[in-house]
Amino acid sequence: MPAQTSKGVAELPSLVALVAQGVLDAELAALIWVLVEGHVPLVVAAPSGRAGAGGQLIAGVIVSVRAGEDVEGLVAPLTAAGASSLIRGRRAGGVVEAGSLADIRAALGSGPLPLTPDQLTFLGCVLVLGESAGARRGRLRVTAAHYVRPLARDAHGHSQRLDPAVLATWDERLGRYEHFAWGVLPEIAARLGRRAGDLEADLHHRRDDLGGLAKGGVTKLDEVQRLIAGYQVRYGGAHGSTSATIDLNGHATTGEHGPEDGHGHGPDDGHGHGPN
Repeated sequence: MPAQTSKGVAELPSLVALVAQGVLDAELAALIWVLVEGHVPLVVAAPSGRAGAGGQLIAGVIVSVRAGEDVEGLVAPLTAAGASSLIRGRRAGGVVEAGSLADIRAALGSGPLPLTPDQLTFLGCVLVLGESAGARRGRLRVTAAHYVRPLARDAHGHSQRLDPAVLATWDERLGRYEHFAWGVLPEIAARLGRRAGDLEADLHHRRDDLGGLAKGGVTKLDEVQRLIAGYQVRYGGAHGSTSATIDLNGHATTGEHGPEDGHGHGPDDGHGHGPN
């Protein structure tokens, strides 16, 4: 679907622009892309007074992946009615002024229309925004990302509320993200109707493509929407097989591990891929 052309949407940051700006890295962006594509809700915790920045982030991410989505209502802070719609799958995401996932749960679990503990398990992916010492004053980045595991039932029909999983955290000392999504990748794959091995391979390709586009300066929203819409991957070929995929630049790649980067890509051509 072609990019939306309204001025407000056109000014939103694309998913690749967010990577280029250091708001998140390509690996986390690839996972968020897959989750948003699978209609898993996206919630952003923004510092007090910075809900607007959180709204720009969430709207930019969602409209990058789902170009036809109406994101105008996602920019404002999430209301009780909006939270109710989100956990029922009728809203793509929302912004809450909060400093952590725990703060979000406390805020949405109180007030005139509180969500129940069971309902709070359907928040989806939660990104926590904050400032870091290495960033320009006032510049926000994702400092933590969580996957809120949805309510499950055991073999006897008893409900099970599983603890949220940490997907990634920003390490101030190292100046990079530490990633932990591997621990829940099988659960995410099952939720999306995928095989875990296929999803892992797909995420590797998406990560490399996003990183290559950011490095190459391909960050405009309409360009990123077009490239994401055209992205294709052949499900069923485990990473390391010879299943061909079509990357964001239209290049055929394989899942074979190459000697250069371990993901089947040769010397970098500016887009994160080797020559065909």
